[in-house]
Amino acid sequence: YGWFKCKVTDDGSGWRLEKISGSQRTKGRFFDDGEKRAIYLGSFYVNSDPAKPYGSGPQTDQVGYAFRNSAKEWRIEFPAPYYESKLDIIEFKR
Repeated sequence: YGWFKCKVTDDGSGWRLEKISGSQRTKGRFFDDGEKRAIYLGSFYVNSDPAKPYGSGPQTDQVGYAFRNSAKEWRIEFPAPYYESKLDIIEFKR
């Protein structure tokens, strides 16, 4: 796949992520987990379906570790996702 669009915002309570292009999307929040990584809790959804809140169940809940590779690059690793694979990785570049 090529690169997809996303937006990262600070809502006053912390950083939020929303993948806004492509058919498979995610929307969620980051939580600090030390100096080298953050924990991402989000929701998987498809196309224009509304994202369910985290905690709605294993088919939509996403848990991942976010790592900053450089000032302009980072990634989220999703171990044991519900669909299709054993490990999903989303890379971000600014």
